[in-house]
Amino acid sequence: MAVAVLAMTDVTRKNDTRVTIYDWDKKTQGLILSSFFWGYMMMQIPGGLLAKRFGGKPILLVALLASGIVCGLLPSLVGLGGWQIVCACRVLMGLTQACLFPATHTLLGRWLPEHERTTITGIVYGGTQIGTIIAMPMSGLLAETAIGWKLIFYSISGLMFTTSAVWYFFSASTPSEHRLMTETEKEYIERGLNTSSGKVLSTPWRCILKSKGMWALAITHIGCTSSYVLFFVDMPTYLEKGLHISLKNSASLSALPYIGMWIGNIISSSVSEKIFNRGLLSVGTCRKLFNSIGFVGMAIGLAALSFIGQDHQNMAVIILIATLTVNGFYAAGFMMCLLDMSPNFAGVMLSLTNSVANLGSIFTPIVTSFILRNDSTDLSRWRIVFLIIAAVSVITNIVFLIFGTSKRMDWDHPDYKDKKTADPEEIKPALTSAQMSKEEEAKFH
Repeated sequence: MAVAVLAMTDVTRKNDTRVTIYDWDKKTQGLILSSFFWGYMMMQIPGGLLAKRFGGKPILLVALLASGIVCGLLPSLVGLGGWQIVCACRVLMGLTQACLFPATHTLLGRWLPEHERTTITGIVYGGTQIGTIIAMPMSGLLAETAIGWKLIFYSISGLMFTTSAVWYFFSASTPSEHRLMTETEKEYIERGLNTSSGKVLSTPWRCILKSKGMWALAITHIGCTSSYVLFFVDMPTYLEKGLHISLKNSASLSALPYIGMWIGNIISSSVSEKIFNRGLLSVGTCRKLFNSIGFVGMAIGLAALSFIGQDHQNMAVIILIATLTVNGFYAAGFMMCLLDMSPNFAGVMLSLTNSVANLGSIFTPIVTSFILRNDSTDLSRWRIVFLIIAAVSVITNIVFLIFGTSKRMDWDHPDYKDKKTADPEEIKPALTSAQMSKEEEAKFH
């Protein structure tokens, strides 16, 4: 949409009778770009609960199909209702795609043994960057065709339907439900899970909401989302208007930082897992180390970018790529803590943190448009935007360092409620470790 909205308001094609161009100012564009996150925020918690109740496979399948339908209809509907109908369509797409991360985290909790969790999670969420790497330049090329910006929506819609077919035939909510796996594979995975796959557990809402660690992750998530949305939504505008790079080239250049981010995700996830599997650092220390690299790296990159002028376009692009490459290290940071704390309720917890975090998603485009004041060419205003997001990244990372945790919560265990309601004498061990060692010593003598 970040590329499409530029093409939909491209005044250079005003006289092209084959393409409809709209006169939307920067504030209107900001509303369009933020509207997706209105629906995205509202559906976070319901999406997490639905994924926990029905499994990740059907929820993601419905989300893909529904989003594909709305995306395909948008070019026809915009002629009837203008920018307001675009916002409505984007809200609907936000409602459907809100299920993505909670359902995925639910699936990861039910599929990944602990010793493989970090690396494979990094690979899975790397799909977000791969999608952006494909979509950004493709959108720029499609916008230049005779059909223009409409072809962007038709193509992405077709891609969603294709993905939904692949997902339907090759996925499963749990290893036991997968028809293409051998029994040996299923046994290997399930043995290393230590989760409840046989029964549906009631969500311990009170325990989750009282968890300081969960709220620390929610605040950290705000910092992550704010910086990501700034790049994802406003980067094409910054490159085209601020640095005077053409729409076609800016769309292609916008994808390059995400290649770096994908590489950062994969490297950090793999290295982090090797570090704590070998006992060099604890899990919690690894999470905070890699999260700090990602967040502080983002802040430094934004601060440097804020002082780059139009005469140094190449330097700006290099800094953009380096910034998102380093930022990709957060993949081994706070996001993994949800799976560490609660593999059984990771999806529900992510829906909570993501819901809070999307305040950043909603307000970042709006605040950006307010600061720019319809003048996207003023680099001094971009400097204010970049420095604000840099400060948010540093502050939220400090919160994570102080209050974040990777310790598995007592309430995540399937038998937690039974232990809580049981007679203290029943759950008290017959012999303490000290008594056992004394008895063994006596037998030895």
